[in-house]
Amino acid sequence: EKASQFAKKYKEFNNGSNNTDSISYKQILSNLLTDYDNFKKYCNRKGVNCNNFPSLPSIEKTKTTVNLPEKAEQIIQIFKQSEQSSGEISEQTAQQIVQISEDTSSSSSIGNKLFTVLSIFGAITFFLGISYKYSLFGRRKRAQKQYLREKIKNIKKRMNH
Repeated sequence: EKASQFAKKYKEFNNGSNNTDSISYKQILSNLLTDYDNFKKYCNRKGVNCNNFPSLPSIEKTKTTVNLPEKAEQIIQIFKQSEQSSGEISEQTAQQIVQISEDTSSSSSIGNKLFTVLSIFGAITFFLGISYKYSLFGRRKRAQKQYLREKIKNIKKRMNH
């Protein structure tokens, strides 16, 4: 009985909610679906009859085919509308921009994220290499060499006089 109530609520959330475009909302539904399936498997292993548990529908997937320039255009239009109406950004405008940026960030590929991370590590490695080389042949070493040269010159002058 509880399983059928859960399945009914899950279907309501999956089909009838306004939040189905949100990434975090879909993640919660996905976790619920996974946990429910794991629970059914656990019951079957323990010898409990789980055949009367209703099956849950999979999560509806929406495709985000809007590319980045269109998103930028949407943000510009939102800014123009807010400036015309009040001259400053309202809370609703900020929420719209956050919604658009959430969609954009969710559509970014793993390759872009990987490229960014590798670029950061590359830059760090580059600067560490420069600092290491500078520490080996840096100002202090040059100052010591110059001091020794001057000392040698002074000794040679004294020997010649």
